[in-house]
Amino acid sequence: MSVGGYMGRYLLVDLNKPEIKEFDFDDETKRKYLGGYGLAVKYIYENQSPNADPLGPESIFAIMTGLINGTTIPGGARFCVCAKSPLTNTWADSNCGGSFGPRLKFSGFDGIFFKGISDTPVYLLCENGKASLVPAGDLWGKDTYETDDILRQRYGKNAEAAIIGKGGEEMRLTANITNRKGKVAGRSGMGAVMGSKKVKAVVAVGIEKVEIANKEIYDEARKQFIEDIKNDYGDASWLKYGGTPTIIASAIEEQDSPIKNWAGTSSDMGEYSALNYDNVKKYIVKRETCFGCPLSCWDRSMLSVGKYAIPEPSHMPEYETSAMFGALCLNSNYESIIKCNDLCNRYGIDTMSTGGTIAFAIECYENGILTKEDTDGLELTWGNHESIVALTEKIINGKGIGRILANGSKKAAEMIGKGSENFAMHIGGKELPAHDTRWDPSLAIIYAFEPALANHCQANQNLGHKDIEKVFPDVDFSTCMGENKTNYSGRAKAIKVLSNLTHTVNSTGMCVFAWGCTDIRNHAKYLRGITGWDIDEFELLKIGERIMNLRQAFNIREGINQLDFKVPDRMLGRPPLASGKTKDISLDWDEMVNEYLNEMSWDTRTCRPSREKLIELDLEWVIKDIWD
Repeated sequence: MSVGGYMGRYLLVDLNKPEIKEFDFDDETKRKYLGGYGLAVKYIYENQSPNADPLGPESIFAIMTGLINGTTIPGGARFCVCAKSPLTNTWADSNCGGSFGPRLKFSGFDGIFFKGISDTPVYLLCENGKASLVPAGDLWGKDTYETDDILRQRYGKNAEAAIIGKGGEEMRLTANITNRKGKVAGRSGMGAVMGSKKVKAVVAVGIEKVEIANKEIYDEARKQFIEDIKNDYGDASWLKYGGTPTIIASAIEEQDSPIKNWAGTSSDMGEYSALNYDNVKKYIVKRETCFGCPLSCWDRSMLSVGKYAIPEPSHMPEYETSAMFGALCLNSNYESIIKCNDLCNRYGIDTMSTGGTIAFAIECYENGILTKEDTDGLELTWGNHESIVALTEKIINGKGIGRILANGSKKAAEMIGKGSENFAMHIGGKELPAHDTRWDPSLAIIYAFEPALANHCQANQNLGHKDIEKVFPDVDFSTCMGENKTNYSGRAKAIKVLSNLTHTVNSTGMCVFAWGCTDIRNHAKYLRGITGWDIDEFELLKIGERIMNLRQAFNIREGINQLDFKVPDRMLGRPPLASGKTKDISLDWDEMVNEYLNEMSWDTRTCRPSREKLIELDLEWVIKDIWD
């Protein structure tokens, strides 16, 4: 048995042979990389050749749990998927809530690495310590909801599955992976990688137990966590109230939400009271929770009548989805957003990239680059929710204009030309997230230099740890949460600390939202209880930095230099908005970039981590790959 929190069993599935082998990481490696994408990047870096085709047989695809998965720590339910992205050709990881992560642990396994390509569609069944490949020809072509229903009928109501839809089968570059009919590992095209291997699903069934090393410390930390949530510590109050859908309207008001494809202000939205949570919550038919989490911050919504009716209760659109199909397109019709969310989740494609690509298409139409003839008769005008839903359906079907838009705004702009690239709000092919960098300038650095690119789940600029300044008194966190918008210097150290801590959160299987609901030092405490390691928040900080730098080294070895990616001018406030709450904001980008790269000890021309930094982080073994 491995240390507490781990089952001590990882799978390598060679789909070419086909063959399944078991292995384990040694305890020192686990402590250095924790789990999740920490261990995944270590394994993939060492076992995948540079410049591998993300959709080819040499590509390695990982589904990973963290050491908190399967425990009763609140928020410890997230699993992650990892591979080289077919969308950006960079390192990619995406995590997902629900119940699949804990169920995979209960099935007896910590994680799975796939290589090769199956001759025919299959799914991997992990059941009480045994793993087998099962033919999936009867599931191929079915949407994610149908597939989930069938697999539960076969293996019982406690079975959980990570599933691709038709988007993954067709290797759409924005394809995602789903669990629980709408919990989604959504960005970077991980569903396309899974689909390229002809793996329809991974099914987890089992009752094995996750061992706790020090029950006394574990119980103390868990008790504190639950008390913190009860007492509305940090973000607990709004998460308990309704989660991210509660902030849709306020984000528009503050211009945290990008509006009109990053070119507008809240006044351009007109009347948007329908996006207030008092209206949004009337569509809730069921409150749900990820495994073992008392926050219960997500819901299922339902439209049973009208032109946007959906056939069964669907996952409530989260903030990012609502912002991309909403404010980004000047759309204040919430029922249409529910419909678009349901369409994308069933088909298995990323809602954020789809909404961003639709906003791009609307602006092309507004400027005469696309005509009604090009759009198959659709009037792609701002706020036209009927056309937004219809275009989502066309993207899913891949016909007409939908075929051009099917793989995101970058690919679409390359096909359309005529200056359309000026309206494609992406970095490296991945659409920008729905938090405006003029509202929080630190996000611009995160979007541009996080190795997975344009990632809204890193560095937690929006999370309210009220104790963090006590833990790191030499770091200025006053620029977080959209504060001090015109102060562009002095941000790098806070970004680095928050980013490195977030890597440990994601790699342990903890939810970043739940993480913001307890004292930051409690994160280290429950890890001590689970594992038995004498670990503190400062060791976690170094572990996170190690994970960050190995992900960066992966990109460098692939020939990626983030400085080579074109950053949209609007993201930097060029030109600045003439009105609204982010009026006149224009980032001092060169100063911010240089400050960040120096703080990270990355070369200011190539973004390579310095030799000294790699040695400090016990990563000297990658020096030969990126420096020599």
